[in-house]
Amino acid sequence: MPATDAIDNALGSVVAEIRELGLEARLAELEALGLTVVPPEQVAAPGLAGRLRDAVLSIAAKRTGIEPDLATGDTQANIAATAGQQGETWLWRLLPEDRVFEEALMSPAALALLTSLLGYSAKLSNCSAIIKGPVDIDDEPRALNLHSDNRGIPAPFPTYAQVANVTWALSDYSLENGCVGYVPGSHLSCRQPTPQEALDDVVPVEAEAGSIIVWHGNTWHGPYPRSAPGLRISLLYYFCREYLTTQERYGNE
Repeated sequence: MPATDAIDNALGSVVAEIRELGLEARLAELEALGLTVVPPEQVAAPGLAGRLRDAVLSIAAKRTGIEPDLATGDTQANIAATAGQQGETWLWRLLPEDRVFEEALMSPAALALLTSLLGYSAKLSNCSAIIKGPVDIDDEPRALNLHSDNRGIPAPFPTYAQVANVTWALSDYSLENGCVGYVPGSHLSCRQPTPQEALDDVVPVEAEAGSIIVWHGNTWHGPYPRSAPGLRISLLYYFCREYLTTQERYGNE
């Protein structure tokens, strides 16, 4: 089969999957804005997000010896310090820890939108989670460390995605809960932002727990600090094209 025919067939398959899942509007947002939020009812059966959250919290407790306080978030600083980190806690290499992470990885909605960005040959680069507790917001609440996920890739970036992110919101995403913010349309800039650039254009990504947030690897984004009590829990699946090296190794090692 000629290469152009193979590409056309692959594109047709992706479009058919998007239509079957009722994700046309989400795909349009992803293409125009560089990010989209898929609500829980389009992502997975009820209960999966809760099982993912419980698995993340259990792994955090096992690795640090400290039980996360979901209601207040008061233990988060100690958990991060025990993990050798500051502020938020980042848990890597989760996929082998619990089969529930495989279940989330295979969400049809997530895979369809991912494939629209990276194609069917996309590779999982890492499966990780972030736990964020409340902090005192100082005079610079919008110092968001804006960046794109094209770390180590020189500009100008191609307009097509080389990496992509599928994040499960395992707690409600809102500004006070420390959601991620992004600059709509920034994926078309095809470079990293400069310091303090476009902060006035950042839009908070609000999402109900159980939603997934999908974004193009070029999209400028960064996390807001959490001001509310409790924990923000996110599960990240980071993907790359087949010619890039993954951050974590999977398979027989």
